Amino acid sequence: MANLTSKEWRDLIFEGKNKEFGAYDLRKKSEKRHTLAVIFTLIGLAIVIVGVIAYTKISDHLDALRAEELLLERERMQQIEMAQEEEVPEEEEPEEQKFEQELPEVPEEVLATVQVTQIAIVDADKVKNEVMTMDEQKEDNTARGVVTQEGSDDADKFQAVKEQVVVVEEKPKEEPKPDKIFEAVEQPAEFPGGQSALTKWLSNNIRYPEQAQQNGVSGRVIVRFVVEKDGSIGNVTVLKGVDKDLDNEAIRVVKRMPKWQAGKNNGQAVRSYFTLPVTFKLQNQ
Repeated sequence: MANLTSKEWRDLIFEGKNKEFGAYDLRKKSEKRHTLAVIFTLIGLAIVIVGVIAYTKISDHLDALRAEELLLERERMQQIEMAQEEEVPEEEEPEEQKFEQELPEVPEEVLATVQVTQIAIVDADKVKNEVMTMDEQKEDNTARGVVTQEGSDDADKFQAVKEQVVVVEEKPKEEPKPDKIFEAVEQPAEFPGGQSALTKWLSNNIRYPEQAQQNGVSGRVIVRFVVEKDGSIGNVTVLKGVDKDLDNEAIRVVKRMPKWQAGKNNGQAVRSYFTLPVTFKLQNQ
């Protein structure tokens, strides 16, 4: 195969022609130009490849830094909450006092009676009790008994005392207290898949508000919410806001999260608070 850039081929083409015209020199330098073009092309490709690799590594490094920053912020907020909980002791519930109602003392009523005299035939000098005739007994209102004793003359009052009933007022039943929401638990609530899964889910679902982008607004929104016993999310509030649009977007994305693994105390699922920082950062920052 002929080498089109060789001196022999060039002299053959320009044999008998004016070599001073300029075309001969261009043809003579074409080999050098072609070599430089190939070298620059290779250098350009190498720069592009190195740039792509560097961009990928830098992007992965930034993602790792963001995840680490979120984890550190979460740990810092939990430490602050635990410190606040230790400083402010929980109010002790007053011990329930039981009052026993004292039953009123009811004086024992004794009905006054007069012994009924038994009729017996004895000597006159041995009679001790005076014997009343039947007519005298009918006119006398004194109750009759086997013995004579002092007491109340009111038979109705005596009966009422005996039938007196003491009514004890029943204490109203206490309503059960609603489930307590714990600030700190033995086993904290967790997003399905852990912290890395949470970071990835947030980055895939957060929508940067257009108005905030146009105004160049960015920052970190601290959101607090309750993880229920079944893992659902409730009571979403903003502890530290940045901008109305960013705050609303943080609340929206937190409410859309899937069910978490609920926090536990003594192996039992409980309701617990969780604080989550949501970072909004523009690409040119």
